[in-house]
Amino acid sequence: MLGRKFVEKYLELSRAKDSFLCVGVDPATADMRDKFTIPMKFIREKGAAEALKEYCLNMIDAVTPYAPVIKPNAQFLVYALGYDALKEIAEKIREGNSLALLDIKLSDIGSTIDAGLYWIDRLGFDAVTFSPFPGYENGVDAIYRWSEEKQKGIFALCRMSNPGTHDYQSRLMDGEKFYKRLARDAFEHGSNGYVVGCTASEELKEIREIIGEETLILSPGLGAQGGDPETALKYGTNSKGEGLLVSSSRGINFAYEALGWEFSRYAEASGQMAKKKRDELNAIRKKLGK
Repeated sequence: MLGRKFVEKYLELSRAKDSFLCVGVDPATADMRDKFTIPMKFIREKGAAEALKEYCLNMIDAVTPYAPVIKPNAQFLVYALGYDALKEIAEKIREGNSLALLDIKLSDIGSTIDAGLYWIDRLGFDAVTFSPFPGYENGVDAIYRWSEEKQKGIFALCRMSNPGTHDYQSRLMDGEKFYKRLARDAFEHGSNGYVVGCTASEELKEIREIIGEETLILSPGLGAQGGDPETALKYGTNSKGEGLLVSSSRGINFAYEALGWEFSRYAEASGQMAKKKRDELNAIRKKLGK
């Protein structure tokens, strides 16, 4: 396994915070969708970039006590914020004694990936998500080198949480489901992390069997996407009840909506919801005897 120090740091923080919750940072505005949004009044008052940055920083500050990993989503942030603001976000995550995982799903030829990783490292992120689809040689081999040289976390996409994942990831390749082939190849090359949706029970079990005890599974889809945390914990953890990051984004980012609070209390609401989800996950783990 490459990047062993990242895994060790994650386990240390997970135990210290008594949590395996990963909080996604997906700051959508009210002109992007109907709910789970930042009100346009706030955007107009501060300007889009400043409003998004302020929202993220305040929300991150509120949730880091309950989450060893915070996962900013590049699609919501990169185009709007730029280098300095992204660096502030990574610094805020690390100030809260959490690991900063950039959910960017890298997928390209090796030289292009190298360029992205250069800047991701300078921004201060501890880990990335990536797609193994380009293949290894002059492709994602760049990511494996980065993991080992910089001791970073790398999470290979295997089985995503959306319904359309079956279009490709559940098809057979050489007699084996493609998501299993992706996991097996990533494991053989030394990946320390794998992405398997919280909505996928059998797949979690199969992939944990392939990747063994030491590596991590990032399991998105808790909350708005209908992921089942009990299934994720039952099949995604290792024999010690560890090695799993259960991720929730919209349900925590926009908890003020679910709680019926004024927008001005968004950070407080996010912190309260993160604590609630952490405690719920711990109760399920105890129930399962993990």
